[in-house]
Amino acid sequence: MQFQRKSLSDVECGTDLRSLMVWPTVVSRTIPLTGRHAKLRLENAIWSGLDEIAKKQKRLVPDLCQEVDNSRPATMPLTSAIRSYVLDYFRQAGTR
Repeated sequence: MQFQRKSLSDVECGTDLRSLMVWPTVVSRTIPLTGRHAKLRLENAIWSGLDEIAKKQKRLVPDLCQEVDNSRPATMPLTSAIRSYVLDYFRQAGTR
């Protein structure tokens, strides 16, 4: 089976480029954190990564989220910190 890649020059002028993109599914979960509950909207792949990390470490996802919340800079949104955490975890796992 062969796939043909389209470049921007192959796309007719006036074509909506958004129609060529596939967007990831975003899922909301409410996670209990110290003193509050956080409603987090993350891509399904990130939730799957968190679930896998929690399983490997024999921990709960809320515990991982609490750890990330405690260690992130105050200026960084929690969802961004979680995405970075999951990405860094699997990058480090790939280099071991």
